[in-house]
Amino acid sequence: MEARPYRYLLALDGSAHANRAAEYLARYASRLRPCEIHIASVLAPHIAGLLKADQLELLLELGTETAAARRTLDAAGIPYRFHSELGDPAQKIVELAQSESCDEIVVGSRGMSALDSLALGSVAYKVVHLSPIPVTVVPNPLDTSELTVTEPDRTHRILLAVDGSEASEKAVEYVCALRDVRTPFDVRLLNVQLPVASGNVRRLVSQAIIDAYFHDEGMQALDTAKKALQAAGIAFRDEILVSHAGEAIVREALQRGCTRIVMGTRGRGALANVVLGSTALQVVHRSELPVTLVK
Repeated sequence: MEARPYRYLLALDGSAHANRAAEYLARYASRLRPCEIHIASVLAPHIAGLLKADQLELLLELGTETAAARRTLDAAGIPYRFHSELGDPAQKIVELAQSESCDEIVVGSRGMSALDSLALGSVAYKVVHLSPIPVTVVPNPLDTSELTVTEPDRTHRILLAVDGSEASEKAVEYVCALRDVRTPFDVRLLNVQLPVASGNVRRLVSQAIIDAYFHDEGMQALDTAKKALQAAGIAFRDEILVSHAGEAIVREALQRGCTRIVMGTRGRGALANVVLGSTALQVVHRSELPVTLVK
């Protein structure tokens, strides 16, 4: 029996940033494997109350705000179904993803309508918190309407940030599931150790001992991920950095020419509190690449 296409739930609000998420699916995600897309256009009640009856009907039935994104998907030959909903955006997005048995939710950052300030606002937090499936945020920190990342050799390069936590292992499982995709890809496996801030520690312990400690901790954090990737037959290179996690993850992804960043939520150590903590905010806000958060 032929496997069903991978199902994405694409949340749109008509903004350039949301359209960028559609472009990501058209240019990159669709090349990985056969897929179908469920488009969710959710109108919050407080916004609906500002519209006339005929305007509301037009938005809900015709999806005029999402026309540009749908043209992008049409041009790429990607099948999709359009769903227009009225209600709490985050709740409706997650419910629709579940009812349509979607595998992943994709959202654009800094939307300006029903998905207001998506990357850093309440909708994004609620979607990530509520969703049992991976959520990919396509950020736009430079306020550009089009993706700037290119893939001259068409290889999908993933920066997989791990810390040895259970959530981190889920991110590894997500990447391992890509082993049968039709586009070549490789993985940069990264663990970030927080630097020693106290000068007293450095006076009492030699740099060699500190370096050995970071290496041992990093290798332990990478161990499960390395074994899983090897078992899946996925090529990877691993690296341990001593730095501030959010900055290091974004910097490494860009320097290595990665297509996107994948990381687990609710990690520990350098990736602690990735949903609401500083690491997630830094990565999503700073990154020019899509960021996939996996529970």
